[in-house]
Amino acid sequence: MPLPLSCAIITQNEEDNISRTLVALSFIEDIVVIDSGSTDKTVEIAKSLGARVFYRKFVNYADQKNYAIAQTKYDWVLAVDADEVVSNGLKAEITELFTKNKLQSEGFLIPRLTYYLGKWIRFGGYYPNYQIRLFKKTAGEFSGGLVHERVKLIGKPIKLKNPLYHYSYKNISDHLKFIDRYSSLFAEEEFRKGKSSSVLWAFLKGCFKGFYMYWIRLGILDGKQGFVLALLGFYYNFLKYLKLYEKSKSISSFFVMVDSVHDVKSRKSTKKDSNQVHVG
Repeated sequence: MPLPLSCAIITQNEEDNISRTLVALSFIEDIVVIDSGSTDKTVEIAKSLGARVFYRKFVNYADQKNYAIAQTKYDWVLAVDADEVVSNGLKAEITELFTKNKLQSEGFLIPRLTYYLGKWIRFGGYYPNYQIRLFKKTAGEFSGGLVHERVKLIGKPIKLKNPLYHYSYKNISDHLKFIDRYSSLFAEEEFRKGKSSSVLWAFLKGCFKGFYMYWIRLGILDGKQGFVLALLGFYYNFLKYLKLYEKSKSISSFFVMVDSVHDVKSRKSTKKDSNQVHVG
């Protein structure tokens, strides 16, 4: 018998992932999918597997996920992404929480295990990567800006042991598309906060990230996959701050231009006014 629990998922063109995700959620009674305009078979697949599907125009990740939570039937919600899969161990652990009345917190932290280039990644900062994903919706909601949305919870969460599987990227090209999209979102968000950058700062941030992932967080132990992730970690951080530099530079150039025009007009105005000065 399915658990009296809801699951919230947001999607857009996830036909390669959504079936695997929903099949693993068969132990949950209420599954809500919020789609933001898929042009593939995502919606068709989700409906065929018993999900309640709604359309909503995408605003940002936190807002979209909170809308999904608002459509759920039960007090407790499991929030997963379309490229994540509940492991058998996590399924058993969640089932025990509900059947044996062990819900002693308002929310639970779930470790996330990422699959990359044919390998489960356990180092480089990728694991356990705890995130609040199971929580009482009256006590938690997603918060954040354009990127890095997280559940803000009333009370202290409890850690679960078994992982949520994360099938992050289909291939290198998919990873690069992610880097391009998220680095742009990061730059836009930081720019709105009045932040700026430089080429040197972007390079240093990239170097630190790559070094941190590979040596400090032991990405070297993940073999060639760990090396690739550290290298792309460098590239991602370099690109984030380089795009922020691009934004701040363009706006600075705009203000320089405006100031120059204003200065010319001011000098002309001053000259005109000086011809009208009356000393009485």
